[in-house]
Amino acid sequence: MRTFAMGEKTRLDDSAIRVEFEVSGEGLAAYCFSLGAADPDVVCTARPASLTSAVALVAGGTGTAEFHVDLAAVDDLVDRLVFAVGAQAPGFGAGSLIRLLGADGEIGRFVLPVAELTRERALILAEVYRRDGWRFGAVGQGYEAGVDELVRDLGGDPEQTLIVAAMPADAEPTRATPDPVDSAAPEAKPESVPEPEPEPESAPQPEPEPEPESAPEPSPARAPAAVEEPPAPVYEGRGDRVLSIDRPVGSGPFLVELEGRGTENFVVWTLNAELETDKLLANAIGAYRGRALVDERGGHTSRLKIEADGEWTVRLLAPDAARVLTDRLAGSGPETVRWTGPRTVLAMTHRGDSNFIVGTFAEHGTEDAYLGTLANTIGDYEGESILPKGPCLIELEADGDWSLTADGG
Repeated sequence: MRTFAMGEKTRLDDSAIRVEFEVSGEGLAAYCFSLGAADPDVVCTARPASLTSAVALVAGGTGTAEFHVDLAAVDDLVDRLVFAVGAQAPGFGAGSLIRLLGADGEIGRFVLPVAELTRERALILAEVYRRDGWRFGAVGQGYEAGVDELVRDLGGDPEQTLIVAAMPADAEPTRATPDPVDSAAPEAKPESVPEPEPEPESAPQPEPEPEPESAPEPSPARAPAAVEEPPAPVYEGRGDRVLSIDRPVGSGPFLVELEGRGTENFVVWTLNAELETDKLLANAIGAYRGRALVDERGGHTSRLKIEADGEWTVRLLAPDAARVLTDRLAGSGPETVRWTGPRTVLAMTHRGDSNFIVGTFAEHGTEDAYLGTLANTIGDYEGESILPKGPCLIELEADGDWSLTADGG
């Protein structure tokens, strides 16, 4: 593994790259600024994707963040991508670093010289820029006055360019107090209770007396069915909401099935314990349907932040509800599937216009559950990789038709 020194640069051979932050500090917010057009463009938690710079914030957004970049799709006017972090208090913690990853895994990392960054409240971590192709540079330039000063140094107006992404969730819970799903569920149960009442009236027939004796036997069989209902809760609503959820499993990963029925933006994030956005589950315009994996690397998600202009449905499923890959599986859009076979070769295809990312995770849902990325590209794809031994979960980020074919030979 390569460790970059401050100011060190390298040529990028991969067009699809990932830039990951692991920075400690107080009140952090992660940014990617694209430069070259009239005004700097920014990707952060409040605006998690940019078509011009082909950058998407797919996880985190504070001191922990994961940006996906398709260099082949970056607009010709954009010649520089600047990855930065802002803080509410000066200084950054020991061990803070930024990682650069390509198709074959980690290319290298840049560990921040924290002993020299005790007064800074903003920091340019790294940049990706054009020079006979694309190159990566480790920067480490600090700004004592914070992100405003950083944006001005990039040639932008902070009031127009900067979108503060670290704290917006603080105001959201007040809008989430009316939880229509929880109140609607109890109303539905009383409506179904009056219907069985006529049955006791027809029940007192002379001959069916032995049947009541057998009736108690089905009732224990129905009890397990009632126990199975919590693992598949369904929430329905409309518009923006911070949604409190009942997890379908006590711990570990689970699936979130999302359906948006609006005409404009449909964005769904998980929230951590501090009400900060954590993982981006959906980011689409118009109707949307897909399944995403939550808490696959640890965590205990209990809230989702939904931005929508129309009606939506959220279904929570245990991991064993995922479709199982045996030899071949096909689908369309975001999905999570299970693999229980041996280590093998996996052939993958995708027909779409946006990200196609295939990641694998162990089912125990801890920090070391990540097993590897099998594909990370934009648009159409056809290729092979090594699928680890199961049981494991395969998360697909896709906007078109895809197929997975396992070769056990």
